[in-house]
Amino acid sequence: MNKRWLISLLITLLLLCVGVFGVFFIKSHISNKLDEPSTILVEGSLTPEEEETTAGVEVESKEVKDIIQEAQQKVVKIELENGSIGSGFLYNDMGDIITNAHVVSGVKEVTIITTDEREFSGIVIGISTDIDIAVVRVDGLIGVEPLKIRMEKAEIGDEVLALGSPLGLDNTVTTGIISGVGRDLEIEPYVYNDLYQISAPIAPGNSGGPLLHRETGEVIGINSAASDVGTIGFSIPIMNVLSMIKGWSTTPMIELPGVE
Repeated sequence: MNKRWLISLLITLLLLCVGVFGVFFIKSHISNKLDEPSTILVEGSLTPEEEETTAGVEVESKEVKDIIQEAQQKVVKIELENGSIGSGFLYNDMGDIITNAHVVSGVKEVTIITTDEREFSGIVIGISTDIDIAVVRVDGLIGVEPLKIRMEKAEIGDEVLALGSPLGLDNTVTTGIISGVGRDLEIEPYVYNDLYQISAPIAPGNSGGPLLHRETGEVIGINSAASDVGTIGFSIPIMNVLSMIKGWSTTPMIELPGVE
């Protein structure tokens, strides 16, 4: 009986000691943790170096006005001796300007006017009789950085910017979206296939100007025609005619159709 009582007493004392030790340990541990800075808000945050990198990326992101200002320097007005006008844009560093065939049809030489009112002589080095595309070479623009070409097809809903000189009004920009794709139409003598339909208004003088992707500022099309009703325009996807354009740039046409 005495042994049982003694064992029970020892167990009780042991449990009491463990409990007292546990209380002091927990109290000390929690107190130290309370003094440590919280990691809840900083977990996953950037290091100073990463913050600098991220900040740099944000600075480099382009706003609409930045895209427009950069692009306008590479968009030109094209004038013919008979007074007709059109638009075009710099395609490469060889001074080659992309425009519509109907803008320069029947002529060999044209006048190119840049956004800062400089005038250059341009020579038509390539033109199609059925696809509304032509290329004009301007020696005075050799070495100038061209617009970038987007090597992806646009989709319905993509935001776009249409640049050019509608009605002779230089440096005009209109905005809209790709409102349709795969449109076909015919305006003699040209046949237009697989066009972008756009809501950005275009008018005479806009022809040959670039259609830019709103987010990147890259060229996705060549503005070519407008509907008589509403604000519907049509643009030739540049990917569809790029091989033809490259061919003329590499090997200019010696004889032009309709030009003596």
